[in-house]
Order: sequence, then C-alpha cells, then structure tokens
Amino acid sequence: MNTGVRNTLIAIAGFIALVLGLFFSAYLTNRGQLTEAQYRELGYFRFDEPRVIAPFHLTNESGDAVGLDSLKGQWSLLFFGFTYCPDICPTTMGVLNRAVERLDTDPQVVLVSVDPERDSPEKLSVYLSAFNPVFKGYTGDFDEIVRFATGVNVAFGKVPGPEPGTYTVDHSVSIVVVDPDGHYAGFIKAPHDALRIKQIVESLI
Repeated sequence: MNTGVRNTLIAIAGFIALVLGLFFSAYLTNRGQLTEAQYRELGYFRFDEPRVIAPFHLTNESGDAVGLDSLKGQWSLLFFGFTYCPDICPTTMGVLNRAVERLDTDPQVVLVSVDPERDSPEKLSVYLSAFNPVFKGYTGDFDEIVRFATGVNVAFGKVPGPEPGTYTVDHSVSIVVVDPDGHYAGFIKAPHDALRIKQIVESLI
C-alpha cells in the first residue's frame, strides 16, 4: 500500500476514534441527567440559583427538635399537608412511597404539618408508618410553620368544616425539593406521578 494512502487512513482512523471517544465520554458523563425542558415536561421547576431557607425550629415525629440542619446532607422532598386530610395528602404520600421504592438512593421525604393543632408527633408517627417507616414528619408552633412554608412558597389556611367547630385546611399541593446544602432547589407540581418523581430524583442525585 502506498505510504501516503496508509498515513491518510491511519489519520482518518485516529480522527474517528477521537470523535467516538468524545461522544461516549459525554454520554457517560451526562447519562441520567435531564435537560431543563425534560424537567419541566416531568413537572419539575428548578431554580437557576437554589434559594436560602431561613432557619426554623420544629419537632419531628419522634418528638425530637429539628431545624435547617435536618435538611442538609441529602436531597429532601417536602410535602405540606396534614393527617386529617381526606384525599390529596394520603394520595401524595402514597405516590412518594411508590417513587422511593423504585430508587436505589432514597431522598428524605418529609410531611410538614399545616395542622399542628391536631398533628402531634405521635399522630404523625402513626400516620406516616402506614406509608413508609422512614418517612419523616414535622410539626410544632403554628407561626413557625407559617414562616417555614412562606419561605418555600407554600400557602395554607383553615377552612370551616360542615359541622360547627370543625375545620379543614386548604394547602398547596406542590412537592418542595431541597438540595443537600439545605437550599430550596425547586418544586414538583401536581398531579404527581411515581415514575416521574423517580426520574426527577434519579437525575438530581
């Protein structure tokens, strides 16, 4: 074979190898990572810059004090609801359970009570055990919960019930996403789906 032709073929082969190497390197680096458009299609709205969450002081389902440090070190999914909620809350907690069951690395899942008057730590513990024994629950001073919820764009309020002296609580249904630094990273809008949440969390982790 002519030396010039051989050198040309070697150069072409080297170029092809370089292109393939770059392609597979990029594939392995980005595998599992979703684009912003894909996140939005799945219902996740991620902030360009995660937002600082103000310190808070609440109590978990075991009766222990919890604060901002309790949200650091892992990804967390927060849902603001209450144990007397007849439909949306149990449905959402069930979806979250089905999502984490499909994950190799679980995020921390926290139900933050918007009804601390009735949701004691013991009540939260019994309620959450029906979904997943590792799920966390936060309750405490009403004003403290309002401050915490406001900081992550969650609104809620009491609504009179059908019988005198009874009430329910209207509340946002988005799932708040907190990153390992304890910052508000974004939210997952309703309607919630276990497979979509799984895809979102896998990409984030």
